[in-house]
Amino acid sequence: MKKLLLILPLLATLTLASAQSKGGTTAKAPKAAPKVDTTLCSKRWDLVSVEEFSVVSKPNKKQADDHIWMTGDGKYNLKRNGEAKAGTWTRQAANINFTDAQSKEKFTYKVISSDDKKLKIDYHTGDDHTLFTFEVK
Repeated sequence: MKKLLLILPLLATLTLASAQSKGGTTAKAPKAAPKVDTTLCSKRWDLVSVEEFSVVSKPNKKQADDHIWMTGDGKYNLKRNGEAKAGTWTRQAANINFTDAQSKEKFTYKVISSDDKKLKIDYHTGDDHTLFTFEVK
């Protein structure tokens, strides 16, 4: 009887351990795509003004065709200082984080204000920052 009392807990433990190892393996859930804010999507935002040191001016010749185009699936195309870039983007609070697909360069625009037709962003480079105003035309 004593042997039976010792063997029964051991068998119960082995049975539970075996059941957990067989049924306990679960497939890992696929990573969810990063969430993006779609309120700024599917619009071509054209640069209309540049503000540096509280001086507002029109885009210079290099910036004449600067724009941003973002899609709801987290992709973007833009032209900054006349240079085309494309890659992925995400939004975290006031920041739009971009990653260039080709160079892997990462940069961030801080949204100062936005509505259906106007987008004002702050772009930092080191200690300097520039305010850009874009409009949907």
